[in-house]
Amino acid sequence: MQPKVDKDRLLDVGYDPGIASCGRFLVLDHSILEASHGIKGLEVLPLADAMDNYPHVRDNLVFRLIEKDKNEFTKTASNLPPVGYYIKVEPGVKIDMPFQAGFLLESAGATQVIHNIIELGENSEAHIINGCTTSQETHKGRHIGITETYLGRDAALGYTMIHNWARDVDVYPIGAILVGENARYISNYAAMTSVKKTVSYPVARVMAGGSARFYSIIYSRRDSYFDTGAKVMLEGDASSGEIISRVVSDGGAAISRQMISGSSPGSLGHMECSGLLLGNKGVIHSIPELKGGHQDIDLSHEASVGRISKEDLSYLMTRGLTDDEARSLIIRGFLDIKIKGIPYTIQQIIDEVVDRSVSGSM
Repeated sequence: MQPKVDKDRLLDVGYDPGIASCGRFLVLDHSILEASHGIKGLEVLPLADAMDNYPHVRDNLVFRLIEKDKNEFTKTASNLPPVGYYIKVEPGVKIDMPFQAGFLLESAGATQVIHNIIELGENSEAHIINGCTTSQETHKGRHIGITETYLGRDAALGYTMIHNWARDVDVYPIGAILVGENARYISNYAAMTSVKKTVSYPVARVMAGGSARFYSIIYSRRDSYFDTGAKVMLEGDASSGEIISRVVSDGGAAISRQMISGSSPGSLGHMECSGLLLGNKGVIHSIPELKGGHQDIDLSHEASVGRISKEDLSYLMTRGLTDDEARSLIIRGFLDIKIKGIPYTIQQIIDEVVDRSVSGSM
């Protein structure tokens, strides 16, 4: 008999059986409850099974982009049987419907350790939604999530991660991406609820003609701590990267780190970090870094931290909005990032997460 799961919490992070999808993967603590797919050319397996069935997964993909001894969290994961998915898209297969994955932490005080591998063949395309959350009764625990992603030549991947944790949960996502020649990688990250600590700094290596784009939306509530960002290494000719983050501090701390390095001719990179402070107790620390290693590159950055404009607030209130309604509208507009190249369904999920959070319904 399959254990009962908190479906409402999963819905909040985009794991919705009512949405058409190409497959699903669901983990409760360390138990895999579902691993399914319904598209020819798409394979979904628990990573442990994939390592048994496919030697190249075990020998060439697992802990190849991320070192086992990188830190205490990778060491922990490397010493445990893997729990997570292996997703393989065959060359030439293009999938419009998203793949949904849900990771639910239910046991109070437990440590959930996940290791995922994504492999896209040449000229393939996929969209993945990862939703990570706790049950409503669980407020304390730790989540370690390792994801290694391999994009073949001309492949395209949209990868969306939505977090909805609890006030005493520590979260450590560790990601690495290899973007092949002329391949395209888009990462979307949304974290809008209270959390004790989140530390995340995915690294993408981009080959010739490829691109990597990272978009993040962070709402740091009271006593929450975020240290998040991304690093893009433009290693091939005419490769490109973009990092855009929107950070709101409502009494919490948020460190936003961005790094783009270019070492090949024609490299193009840009980053933006915008922060909005809602009071005097929060902290936003933006750390943009650019590193140029060739004269024929173009790297740029923008960073700003500010507050809600009194003029904007007054204008909206003269239009009939209350103070709270006006503030919510301004915050919602600040967090609104329209992302090129992702399906409408996924953009809609991100918008709904932001709307619920800002309105206080989450």
